[in-house]
Amino acid sequence: SKLAPAQRYASNVLRDVGVLAAANVAAATRRIQDINAVLRDGMPRYEALLELRADASRRADAVLDGSCAEVRRHTTAHLATTQLHLQDAAEKVAYGGLLALWTYAENVLLAIVRHLEHEVAECDRFACFAIQHARAELAALDDGRRALDAPPAAAAVTDATADPVTGDAADDVAASVTASQIASIGSISNALDAVQLELGDFVDLDLGRSWATLTSLTSLTASLGLLASKSAAANALALLRLSSSASVGTATARRLLAAAAVLVGAGSVFYIVSDMDATVRRKLAARVALLLDEERFVAHHADRLATEATRAIRPFVWRLQHNFQRMVEAEELRRADHLRRRRCAQDSQIYFDELRAKAQDLAAAVHAVSADM
Repeated sequence: SKLAPAQRYASNVLRDVGVLAAANVAAATRRIQDINAVLRDGMPRYEALLELRADASRRADAVLDGSCAEVRRHTTAHLATTQLHLQDAAEKVAYGGLLALWTYAENVLLAIVRHLEHEVAECDRFACFAIQHARAELAALDDGRRALDAPPAAAAVTDATADPVTGDAADDVAASVTASQIASIGSISNALDAVQLELGDFVDLDLGRSWATLTSLTSLTASLGLLASKSAAANALALLRLSSSASVGTATARRLLAAAAVLVGAGSVFYIVSDMDATVRRKLAARVALLLDEERFVAHHADRLATEATRAIRPFVWRLQHNFQRMVEAEELRRADHLRRRRCAQDSQIYFDELRAKAQDLAAAVHAVSADM
């Protein structure tokens, strides 16, 4: 037949097309199986990464909140105790006597202010320690992230630029924080900058705490009055004559009473003068404590240090969460790339399977033409 060469040519072509289509179907099937294996093997890592991200985010927020709460608690307790014992801060100030009382009061006030500055600096140092400790805990959480950062062997088919996560947070975590970086700008208290000595700082008439001083003043006044009164001497002489048989003259009685009044008055003056340094310390400490209460000194520094601790720790929390988010996004991009390749392989499998079926149909049609002839 004249159609035999064409029939053989068409049959050979269709057979080759069927063979190529079957080979492509098999290759697409293997590709799909390989991608499914990669996705299946990478699922535990992906799920672990999601769980680790959620857990690290919760723990990072807990570290931040706990550190700030600890800084606030320590600062409040420490400065409240310091304010309660301000008088003890001036115990080592040398007292130069009554003539140097004003200078002594100035030194006491200066010692109290410096003591407060020192204790505020101690709170600053504790805040630095809390910040360093929080950063160390965040660094430990970041180490857990880096343990999952190494790409698995099954992900070799993925583009090398798919994982943009870097470990540059290590240098930031290792950075140190000094007390000067979180210290308050200016003085520790505006009220202490304007405080001045007053006359009331040298006199303590509080009956509840200075009964001995008030008694000494009363004794001094009575003694001086007794010394200046002639009628008191005469009355005392009459009493002495009634209670004793000895003959004592009026002049002698007056001298005895005068001597007694001088001794009592001198003792009272000595007591008052000897207690002036304690009075000054007590009065200045009480006045400074009152000024600090009015200014909310303790609450101010507690809020300041808690805020500074938050500002110092928060960037590391954000960095940690950002690194986890980038890892998750990189893993999702990797999985999305696998899914895209699997979809292309599935489309190829369907196309070549249909092509093979069409080639078989055409081959059957060509053979039918030969049978009809």
